[in-house]
Amino acid sequence: MKAMLEARLAAMPGRLRILEAGCGRGWPLRLSVPYTLVGLDLDADALAARKDLDRAVVGDLRTAEFPADSFDVIYNSFVLEHVSGARQVLERFLHWLAPGGVLIIHVPDRDSAFGLLTRLTPHWFHVLYYRYVVGYRAAGTPGHGPYPTYYDPVISLRGLEEFFARPHLAAPEIYRMCSYTHQRATRAAAFATSLLSAGQLPWRHNTLTAIVQDARRPIPASGAEALVRDAGTSAKVSGTSPQPAV
Repeated sequence: MKAMLEARLAAMPGRLRILEAGCGRGWPLRLSVPYTLVGLDLDADALAARKDLDRAVVGDLRTAEFPADSFDVIYNSFVLEHVSGARQVLERFLHWLAPGGVLIIHVPDRDSAFGLLTRLTPHWFHVLYYRYVVGYRAAGTPGHGPYPTYYDPVISLRGLEEFFARPHLAAPEIYRMCSYTHQRATRAAAFATSLLSAGQLPWRHNTLTAIVQDARRPIPASGAEALVRDAGTSAKVSGTSPQPAV
């Protein structure tokens, strides 16, 4: 998936204006094309630790302001499940996305078997799971996930398909992946949950990657450069090989 995304962005024309909406510990993609990287996050300390950002903006995804058509690429990785009002955030992403731009989203699937287990278990259980099953010993300490989750209905295969069914957008590409391929206990729990749901909850995947392209004709380079100036004045997916959702 990472190589596919890198190739996809490398094929886009011009200097890319990229927004990493909700920042991790480093920009995950290696691009062979010139780009400007803007990071947006609530955590000022996390942004300060990032040395690869051209601009850091401290703000809430639900209230941050950028001019329309500000970015050629918006990248959001495993953040929306932690936001109450994810649909509102997605609307803002579409407002900020420039004609011809690409929106990339990684989210858990709330309607998978694993997603149901996550929604039914308390946060302290998630911390223990990450520490002793995933092996992430720093889980739950300051600055380290997992963080509390909300799982708005739009954070699902059906929710994303319905949300992105808009005239100015190309049909979304949504890929299903599994993060617990090598964790037998987790696989067994997800499989059992799927059985109890009479197969209504899929267990072979638990995460989704959505790639959405704005189908409007890209604006000329001179216009894009103007938008960059305007914006500047305003305030490891792991697991199995991705398979297209059908």
